[in-house]
Parts: sequence; C-alpha cells; structure tokens
Amino acid sequence: MTPVMAAARGGHRDVVELLVSRGADVSLVDGVGDNILHYACEGRDRTTVGFVLSLDAVDVNSRGDVGMTPVMRAARWRHRDMVELLVSRGADVSLVDDDGNSILHYACMGGDRTTVEFVLSLDAVDVNARNSIGETAADLARRWGHRQLSDLLVSRGALQ
Repeated sequence: MTPVMAAARGGHRDVVELLVSRGADVSLVDGVGDNILHYACEGRDRTTVGFVLSLDAVDVNSRGDVGMTPVMRAARWRHRDMVELLVSRGADVSLVDDDGNSILHYACMGGDRTTVEFVLSLDAVDVNARNSIGETAADLARRWGHRQLSDLLVSRGALQ
C-alpha cells in the first residue's frame, strides 16, 4: 500500500490531493492488485472517491484482490452513495469476482438495506445467481445475520 492509498482509505481527501500535487503515482497497485480507487471505496468520504475518479488514472472497473471491483468494495462497506457515484461513472454492476460473487452478494454481506435496494433497482443482477460454492445473495444475507435482507430478496423473487 502506498501513502496515497492509505490516505484514500482513511477518507483524507486533502492528504490525497497534497500527495497527488507532489507527484504521487495513483496508477500503482498493491501486492494483491488493489489500487487507490479500491482503497477510497473503503473509506467513508464520497468526495475522496470523486477526486480519485476525476484524475482519470484508474479504470472504474479495475480488478483488485480476488477480482473485486471498486463498486463491489463500496457495496461491501455499506457506502450506497459511493455505489451510486461509481455507477454514474460507468461501473459495470454485472461483473462478478473470482469466486462468482456479484455486487448483490457484496451488498448483502455488508448488510445495508439501502445499498441492496439500490442494486436491485438497477435490474442488472440476477437475484438468484450463485457464487462458486453455490450461495445466492440471500444465502449470504442469512449467513451474515441479515435476515431482513434475505426476506427482501425473497420478496423480489429470490429462492428460499
């Protein structure tokens, strides 16, 4: 992880801007393939994500650790506003990671109902899609203790 990645992860836009102004290379990836946008999507600051996107140095659909995209990372960390921003900037919500998990799987792991509802509103993800070990998003919601999300998915056509 580079210092600019750490600043992005912490949601410190001012530090990210300072490091970029001093020549920080925002195109670098860490040892597992995550880049500054992946880290920014873990932070709690939407403006940091917007700034990173404005640099046009990182692909919004870049693959990081286990093939996770930035929008998957944002969904996992319960950041609906970032998910919406990334989608508006071209994030492909139909992609799956190396284990077959979709953005809906990640949103259900995170447990934020508004993120799950937003992902469902995009009508781009199969609510019954299974990952590589056969789990649906509803299965993951139940396993992670988010029964209300499982019920929501069932009401939207998910198998029980």
